[in-house]
Formats: sequence, C-alpha cells, structure tokens
Amino acid sequence: MSEPVIQSQTRGLESARQLSGASWRSALPQQVLTWLPLSLFFPVGVMYAGVLLFALSLLISGDYARKWLRVRSHPMLPPVLALTVLSIVVALFQSRPAGEFWSSFWHYQTYLFLLPFLAVGSGLGLGTGTGTAAAANQWQARAQLVFFGGAIYASSLFYLAAAGLLPTTTLFRSYVVYEGNKSILLGILLAIAAGWMLHAWRWHKNHTLLRALALAYVVIALLLFAKTRTASLIFILLCGLMLLRNVTLNWRSMLALSVLGLLLAGGVKYVADLPPPLTCLTKVMVAEQHLNPAAILLQRGVCTVHQIRNFNQGKQIGEDGMRLEIYKITGQIIAEKPWSGHGIGNWLSLYHERAQGMMSQAMTTPHNDYLLYATELGAFGVFALLWIWCRQLLLARKMLAGEHQERAMLLAMLGLTMMVGGMFNAILRDGVFGMAFMILLAIPLAGVTKK
Repeated sequence: MSEPVIQSQTRGLESARQLSGASWRSALPQQVLTWLPLSLFFPVGVMYAGVLLFALSLLISGDYARKWLRVRSHPMLPPVLALTVLSIVVALFQSRPAGEFWSSFWHYQTYLFLLPFLAVGSGLGLGTGTGTAAAANQWQARAQLVFFGGAIYASSLFYLAAAGLLPTTTLFRSYVVYEGNKSILLGILLAIAAGWMLHAWRWHKNHTLLRALALAYVVIALLLFAKTRTASLIFILLCGLMLLRNVTLNWRSMLALSVLGLLLAGGVKYVADLPPPLTCLTKVMVAEQHLNPAAILLQRGVCTVHQIRNFNQGKQIGEDGMRLEIYKITGQIIAEKPWSGHGIGNWLSLYHERAQGMMSQAMTTPHNDYLLYATELGAFGVFALLWIWCRQLLLARKMLAGEHQERAMLLAMLGLTMMVGGMFNAILRDGVFGMAFMILLAIPLAGVTKK
C-alpha cells in the first residue's frame, strides 16, 4: 500500500475519532439530565450534586452559540425574565430586611435554573439537527422511564417503612418520618409519576399487565403511605385532566359531570354533619389509635372538611389545620399594600408580628405561593407568576398540534400540579420543591421553540 493512501486512511481515522469525541461531549448534558429525575427520590443533597454535575457537563460540551440560541428562542424565556426584572425593581425600591433578603430574593429566581436545562434541546445531542421523531425524543423518553423507575423505588421504600423494615437513616428518613416539605415533595412526585404513567399507557396503547401493575403499585403507595393530602388531590386532578382530554363534551358527559359534582357536594355535606374525629394528626392516628393506612386516609379527609367548616364558623382549629389561620392573617397583610407589596423577605417579620400567641406563630412560609408573591411583590408579582404558569399550559395546548404532542400532556400535568400545589405549599419558595420541578419541566420543554 502506498504512502499517500496510508496517510489518507490515517487522517480519516483521526477525523472519525475527533467527531466521535465531539459527539460524546455534545451528548453529555442530555445523558446527565436523563438521570437527574432519579435524584429527586433521594436526600436533597443528591439532587443538588446532580445539578452541579449537569452544569459541569454543559461547560464541557461546548457549542455555546447553539445552546444560547435554544434558550433565546424558547417561549419560556420572556415570562421568566419578567419575574426576575420585577424582583430586582421591588428589591431596589422596597425595604430589604437584614438576614432574610438575599435568601428570599434568590427564591424568586428559581425559574432561571430552568434555562440551562433548556439549552440542551431535543434529541441525542450530537449536533446533527436531523433524525426521526422517535430519535428527537430519545433522551426525554429515557428520562421518563428513569422517573418511573424512581417512583417505583420510592413506592417500595414506603411499603418497607409501613412494614417497619426500613431504618431511620439519612438515606431513608423522609420515607419513615414525616419531614415537612421533603415528605410532601415525595408524595407529589408519586402523583406526577402516576399521571405520566397513565398518559404513557394510553398514548402507546400497550395496555400490558406490567404497566397496570406498576401504576397500581405507585398509586397505592401514594394514597395510603405518602401521608400528604395535597399529593392525593393532585393525582385526582391529573386523572380528571386525562378524562377531559380524552372525553368529548356532549350532553351525556356534561350530565355525568353534573351528577358527579352533586354526589361530591352531598358527600361533603354528609361528612360535615358527622361528629369531628378525635384527632387530625397522623402521628397520633398511628401511635395511639393504631389506624391502618386506609383509615388514616379517610380520617384525614374528614378532618379537612371539619377544619374548613370550623374556620368559616370562627371556631378553634387544630394544629393540622393551621394553614387556614396563616391564610387569613396573610390576607390582612396583603390588603395593606395590595399593589406594591411589602418588599422581598418581609413576610416573615410581618406575620410573626401579627400572629403573636397563635398556633401558627412559628411558621416560616405562608404555605401558599400566591399569597407570598402578593405579600412581597404585590399584584404585579402574582401576575408575573401566573404568566409563567399559564404560559406552560398554553404551550402544552400548542404542542398537541405539533411534533412534541406526546410530551404535551406531561407539561400540562406539571403546570396543573404547580398551580394547585402553590395553593397549599411553598412550591417556588422552597428550593426542595423548586429545583425538582425545574428538572421535570426540562423533559417536556426541551426543544420547544417560538414557531
């Protein structure tokens, strides 16, 4: 073989190796992002370590111009930047409490963390810009399967904890002991996973026994062992969303919905007339009353109805229902400065000042994002928040008619979850919730453009 031919083949092999290396680096962020949903079911430090690893992979992958173009052309960019600009304006012209301002300010920037995730785009990340629709959704499809695997893992831990077989270590503590926001998040993640599983079951039309068993496995763990009413409500609403998406609205369906509504109203009235439960605290139901999971679920539902009734009648509410007390006092604070707000980081001091001697005095958040934004950013803050969340729902509707239609329902479910979850929890005020939702939002939103 002649020397020129040998040199030509050598250059060809070297070029192939360089292309392979570049392709590997380009695909690295997608590979990391594929596995990030699994980190949500572990202690929060694992999630943040995964986010840091993703940031490093994004730097290594190069092609920054293409990544910036993806972010700049994404329809989520304007509302996200609008909230950031508004928070800066409020910070400049309102009081900034020492010790609270900066941590509170950064909570309003949660959605900025979504932008680097959107920079990866759809597909394999090889920079080719070609491929079939199946290939274009490949990393997102794998990420969904990873998320489903995480939900099954979490459900298994809940079952083991209920059987007394799980140690109370750092790795498993949130599954054994109720730990506030982290425990609530685990329940909400199971609700989302169950909704996504239901959608995947219908979309792919492969109604296999294995899929049905996996769905039932997660739903039972959610309803009986996760011990969060918010997550149970969200799951019911996600099922309702699926129903509305797949049922034609005619007189029969409207009649069925009306009957269902009347039955629900009658059930609530019946429960409200029953004697109140002896306790509404889950830990007491387990330790002293020795109730089984199904009985706990039923009693907590009864407690919710009685707490709302007692609050409306001006009666004393228990520790489990103090959110209503928080909402009432926070509403009074908002009424003092409804348009301009009181400034970032000021809810805590204002609330503690007015809640002296009350059961909820020690609370650190209003457990409601709408009320928090209204208190600190004013009406414009609530408008900015709703712009982001409504944009997610509008994008989901638009995606139904495009190439990303399989992921449209995933985005709609996340949007509904955040809007409902924000009524009862600090979905964006707490980084445990906020970062988890940014990771999940990247799955349906990556690759969407302003077409």
